[in-house]
Amino acid sequence: MIKDPSTSWDGGPFPYDALAEVGVTPETSHADLQNVSFELLARRLMTPVTQQAWDELRVVRRRMVAELLLYDVDLPTALKAAHAELDRALAGAETPEPTGPPKSPLPEETAQLLDDLITFDI
Repeated sequence: MIKDPSTSWDGGPFPYDALAEVGVTPETSHADLQNVSFELLARRLMTPVTQQAWDELRVVRRRMVAELLLYDVDLPTALKAAHAELDRALAGAETPEPTGPPKSPLPEETAQLLDDLITFDI
């Protein structure tokens, strides 16, 4: 699951971000989440921020709200599809002509028209 970078969380950092250092993810079971405080204490990471994040995720309703803000993405399938789309786009793309100076100067009428149209305010 992926969090939108513009997601904000009232009251501090997003709970999963705050607890990422101890391996808490949306895939963490609720039973394992109940014991995260011991890991936080053992690693000396129990701070008011991590305490609040842990408290929010321990409550099923708050955890569900946090997980509503995440996108369920199957990265291997999405990458294969993106590669296939890129290959199709590259196969259909025409090779651009090399850029460089024009092969012949502009006709006199075209040059005069450009001079008349392009003015610079000084």
